[in-house]
Amino acid sequence: MGFSISGSTVVIFIGLLVSAATLYPALDSAQEARVDAIDDKSERMLVTTNTAVTITDTDDANGLTVTARNTGATALDVGTVDLLVDGTYRVPDTTAVAGDTETSTWQPGETLELTVSGVSNPDRVKIVTGPGVAATTEVT
Repeated sequence: MGFSISGSTVVIFIGLLVSAATLYPALDSAQEARVDAIDDKSERMLVTTNTAVTITDTDDANGLTVTARNTGATALDVGTVDLLVDGTYRVPDTTAVAGDTETSTWQPGETLELTVSGVSNPDRVKIVTGPGVAATTEVT
């Protein structure tokens, strides 16, 4: 075994060390991003599981008023609640949580009242919360 074999072995060994030193941070970063994504997914699933809403009343005498109760364990953001009237997205003219028109947080056990003008004789309404949980009912 001459020097050329030993020299080439050292060069290959140094190349492997440099490659490993470069590869490890990239793999570590990818693994950390993967773990963060799994944690985020688990958190979203927990919020969705703990979210529940029920439409308790609809009134179409003066426009349309939909009253819903947060029956889940998650506080919801009023700004992320969507209203569909007969399958058409409608922006509520006014929203009130337990009679308060200034709040933007819909706590568990509280009622949310959505009022829309310009709606005549709707058949169905649907509300969809920020986490994607929905409730549908016939308008009486």
